[in-house]
Amino acid sequence: MALQEEIKSRRCMHAKGPVSLGIKAGDFIYLSAQLPFDPHTKKIVSDDFKEQAERCLKNMEYLLRELGLSNDYVLKTTVCLTDMDNYDLFNEIYARHFHRPYPARLTMGAASLPYGAKISIDAYAVDTRALEVIIASEEEYACEQEGICCIDENKQSASD
Repeated sequence: MALQEEIKSRRCMHAKGPVSLGIKAGDFIYLSAQLPFDPHTKKIVSDDFKEQAERCLKNMEYLLRELGLSNDYVLKTTVCLTDMDNYDLFNEIYARHFHRPYPARLTMGAASLPYGAKISIDAYAVDTRALEVIIASEEEYACEQEGICCIDENKQSASD
């Protein structure tokens, strides 16, 4: 088995050139810059920045979903904007797709992007599902051994 697996998608447009949509190496996921391509037309969704930003984020979410993940597993994003005047608008859009703690993020200006896009977003994520199962089973074991359970702070412990 290769250390790296190429991430493929039926929904997202594959970039031209020697680049993968993403790479999975163990539990680490690296998603290449997502451009605002409509998955049906394979063209930039529109000239409107808001629509382009939404489409980039949705394309990223499609890739994560195909891996069984969500934005909750994203640790860092890099955003390129061709017009930094869109920074505040992008923050509003971004906040609807992520929640606290927000991923670390670099946002930078770019003179231009491929195909006339106004935005591109790449992401780094970690698939922690196996670790989550291990931790949950260890917490369950500790609860059984100690007779108390503190997994859900809103519920009373087993000894109450």
